[in-house]
Amino acid sequence: MGSTRPPSDVRVGDFIHLGGTYQRVRDMRSAGTAAHRVLIFAGCEPWIMREARTTYRPIDCL
Repeated sequence: MGSTRPPSDVRVGDFIHLGGTYQRVRDMRSAGTAAHRVLIFAGCEPWIMREARTTYRPIDCL
C-alpha cells in the first residue's frame, strides 16, 4: 500500500507513479529548498518533486 509523503520523506528505493509506470528512485538531489527534491530514475529524465505524492516503499524482509 502506498503512503502520501512530502518530498523530504522520499527515500532512494521508493517507487513513484510517473507517466503511466512505476519508477524507482535511484538517487536524489536538493532542488534549492527542503520542500523540493530532484528525483533521479533509471531510464527516465530527472523529475522535480514539489508536493506530497503517493509513494510505494519496498517491504523490508528480516
